[in-house]
Amino acid sequence: MSGTIITIAPEDDSASIADRLEWANASRVVAELPPRFALDEVGWMRVRRAAEKLGCALAIASPDARQRSAAHEVGLPAFPSADKAAASAWLAREDITPIVRIGRKPRRFRPNSLRRLFPARNWFSIGARILVALATVAILAGSALAMIPTAKVTVSASSQVVQTIVPVSLTLQRDTASIEKRVVLAKRVDVVIEDTLGTPTSGEKTIPTFKARGAVTFFNVLSTPYKVPRSTVLRASASSSAARFVTLAEVEVPPGGQASAQIEAIDVGGEGNVSPNTINVVEGVPAIAVRVSNEVGTAGGGGTTVRATTQEDFRRLRAELRRRLLSRAAAEMLKEPDIAQGGLYVIPESVYIAEVQDETFDRFVTEEATELKLTLRMQVAGLAVSTDDLDAVARIALVDKAPRGFELLSASAERGDVAEEGTGTRVEYYMVARGIVGAAIDETALKRLIRGQTPDEARRALLGAYRLNGAPSIEISPEWLPAVLTRLPLAPMRIDVTVKRE
Repeated sequence: MSGTIITIAPEDDSASIADRLEWANASRVVAELPPRFALDEVGWMRVRRAAEKLGCALAIASPDARQRSAAHEVGLPAFPSADKAAASAWLAREDITPIVRIGRKPRRFRPNSLRRLFPARNWFSIGARILVALATVAILAGSALAMIPTAKVTVSASSQVVQTIVPVSLTLQRDTASIEKRVVLAKRVDVVIEDTLGTPTSGEKTIPTFKARGAVTFFNVLSTPYKVPRSTVLRASASSSAARFVTLAEVEVPPGGQASAQIEAIDVGGEGNVSPNTINVVEGVPAIAVRVSNEVGTAGGGGTTVRATTQEDFRRLRAELRRRLLSRAAAEMLKEPDIAQGGLYVIPESVYIAEVQDETFDRFVTEEATELKLTLRMQVAGLAVSTDDLDAVARIALVDKAPRGFELLSASAERGDVAEEGTGTRVEYYMVARGIVGAAIDETALKRLIRGQTPDEARRALLGAYRLNGAPSIEISPEWLPAVLTRLPLAPMRIDVTVKRE
C-alpha cells in the first residue's frame, strides 16, 4: 500500500470517514477536510481507532484551527493543508493515558477494646441515677433554651460544572466486570429489521427513437437502363460509423446516367446522421450496375433523453436505508423484555450491522427509471448497559477533577462513542462524564465558626472561610432582644444553617 489523499464531504461523520479509510487501501492517508466540517474529540478518537485497526497512518488537513486542535488532542497529526501534510514526516501520537484513581481503604475499629478497663457495675442503680440526671438536665435545658436566642443562616455556595472523557471497557463476561477498573458489564442485543425505501434517480440516458433520412444519387455504369429495387441496402463506409440505409422506393437509372432516391437509416439513433459524400457502398446485386454517393448529409436521427439510475443513486439509497434501519433497530432493542424490564440503556453508538441477510435493488445501473427502490433485511446488534454502572464510573472519574475547596455534588454519564466495534467479548467505549462540584461546607464546622459572634463578624468569617456567591443572610430571633445582645447563639444546636447551591 502507498500514501493517498482523501477528500471529506461536509455531511460525513466518523463512521463514513472510517469507511473512506478502508476504501483508500493505503498505508498513509491524509484526510482533507472542507472549511465548515465539524467533528468533536470523541468522533476523532473513533476515526483514530479505525485507522489503527486498518493499519494505516492518518493525518488531518484542515484550514480550521479548532478541528486541527480537536484531532491533535486525540493523537492525530494535523496540518493546515494537504500539501504540508504530504511534505512532512508524521506518525500518530500514543501518549494518551487513562485516568486512574487511587482509592484508600477505610480504617478499622476494633470493638470492645477498652472493656478490660471498666469493672463490673450495678447497672440498675447507675441507670436510675442517669435517668434522674437526664430529667433534671432536660428541665434546666428547656428553661434555658427559652431565654437563648436562635439564628437562621443562609449561605449561597459557589458551584461549577466539570466534565471529562472517560474510557470505559464494555465486557460481556460477568466475572471480568469491575466499576473501580472502569470495566462495565454489557449485554448484547440482536434484532432483525427489514424495510423498503425508494429514491428519485439522478442520471440521464438517451433512448434511440428516430431514424435519419436523406437522399443519394445512383450512377449507372451499364449501357442499358437499370432499376434499383426498393429497400436496396447502402452503407456509409467513409464515416466513423458504419451506418446502413435502405432506399424508400424503386428508381430507374438511364444508361450511363444518374438518378436520385430517398433513403432511410436502418437503425434508430444519431449514428444515422452522416456527412456528405460518405455513403458510397451498394450492397447486393445492384452493386454490379450502379454506384452511389450522397451530396448532402443525412439528418433527423436521434433519441429521447430519459432519467436513469447511477452508481451514486445506489450508494445514496443504501446508506440512507441503513441509517434508518439502524435507528429503528435501536428503538426496537429498547422494547426487548430483558432491556425494558431490566432498566438497561442501549448505547446508540454501539449499534452496528452484524449481518446483511438480503439486499435487493429493483433496477440495474444505467437502467431507465424515474425511481430506484431497495429492499434491505439485516441483523443489527448493540450493547446494553446499566445507567447506574455508567454513573458510578463517572463519579469515580470526576472526584479528582474537583478544585481545591470543592466537593462533587452529582455526576452522570452522557453521550459517548464506541472506539472499537466488534462482536468479541470486550469493546472500548468513550463516554462524557459530567458533574457539578460545589464549595465544600461542613455545617457543624460552620456553626462552631460563627457561634457567639455578631452578624457582621459572622459574615466576614464565612466569606473568608468558604467560597460563596455573596454575603450570607443572618436572621436572629427573637427580634425584641437589645442590639447589644444581638449575637448568634453559643449553642450550635440553636443555629439553623441552609446551604443553597445553584
